[in-house]
Amino acid sequence: MAQKTSLSLELFASGYCVAHAAVANPKEGRGKTSFYAVWALLHLPDLGYVMFDTGYSPEFIRATESFPARFYRWMTPMFLKEGETAAQILAQKGIAPEAIRYIILSHFHGDHLAGLKDFPEAQFLCSANAWAEVQALSGFKAVKKGILHGLLPPDFADRVQTIEAFADASYTNEADLTVYTLFQQTAFRLVRLEGHARGMLGFIFEQDDQKIFFGTDASWAYDTYRAGILPRRVVKLFFDSWADFVETQAKIRRFEAANPEFQVLFTHCPQTLTRIRHGL
Repeated sequence: MAQKTSLSLELFASGYCVAHAAVANPKEGRGKTSFYAVWALLHLPDLGYVMFDTGYSPEFIRATESFPARFYRWMTPMFLKEGETAAQILAQKGIAPEAIRYIILSHFHGDHLAGLKDFPEAQFLCSANAWAEVQALSGFKAVKKGILHGLLPPDFADRVQTIEAFADASYTNEADLTVYTLFQQTAFRLVRLEGHARGMLGFIFEQDDQKIFFGTDASWAYDTYRAGILPRRVVKLFFDSWADFVETQAKIRRFEAANPEFQVLFTHCPQTLTRIRHGL
């Protein structure tokens, strides 16, 4: 594969889990719905390839064989087709696992990082309080927060850096969101999205006419976010902070109002999957 020379961002999906639709949309949800595990591939001309999350891999099954991790699989059964892991998708594009320089972890829920072990040369970036929570919790308390230690490579602690230490700079934008610049460029910036999981990160990408605000799990669907429909409060059992979750959505709305040229996407939103399937 010829070496890319331009800045680019692509979105992919690696597997999905299913859950009751009414959990995400108490007003209109019926039956079960699929939550696709979307991840992003960023190419920076002077650096190389950077991933944002990895989606599912078969490692999720291995990591949830025993209790209490098995509860996680029962609550969110995972489905993954052959050829659909992040490593397999990249191989189809001619990109070797060793070409991935960094993997940014939005947060430590299993559907976002199950593919980490497929990238032995990558360095990991995450927020400091997310990493601190992973180190502090174990057993059922960790699973209750969506943390599966079995998904982390054995040398994870040696390869991870916090975004607070790694970033070039940080600032608070017009929507009161904390933004981090990194890799000596401004087209791709990380943004802090508290509430769903501790220290969760999303990103802002703007290059020519491609302008995306990626809200990760700050909502599970754009339509419910726009309508102000919040998930069933049962999700408080594993959310980090319900109050912060509500406030984060308000901040994203302020950003969207001030920047209407940006498309707001969320990891598990059907509209995000449609964008991927149409290659947009």
